[in-house]
Amino acid sequence: MASNYRYSLYRMRHKAKFGIPAETENAMGVTIPGFKELFTLHYAKIQLTFNQRYGALGTSLQNKIIIAVRHNPKIKQPMFVKFSEDEKYEIVDISTNSDDYISYDLLTLQKTDKVGGSNGRI
Repeated sequence: MASNYRYSLYRMRHKAKFGIPAETENAMGVTIPGFKELFTLHYAKIQLTFNQRYGALGTSLQNKIIIAVRHNPKIKQPMFVKFSEDEKYEIVDISTNSDDYISYDLLTLQKTDKVGGSNGRI
């Protein structure tokens, strides 16, 4: 389901790092999961209406967040988003809209503690 919404520039004031999981080796020679940053994009936070939140109760969308970014063909799954060092999210759905020269993609994100993904996918 593509979005035909427009977002004011002032709403696109937040920055997020997009990347993929990557293994790194620490000083003791142990391989640990890490995050390899590919690019940074501005995004807008999407606030769900009361009806949308109520409709998501009890579904797989209950604990997800949605952000809007300018259409970018580099965004694909599996990919991860970092808002800060403590906040890592996995992209679980991409609603792409490339119909217009100013188009936006809606990304549904799920918080994850591991960079490797919530379901063990790498």
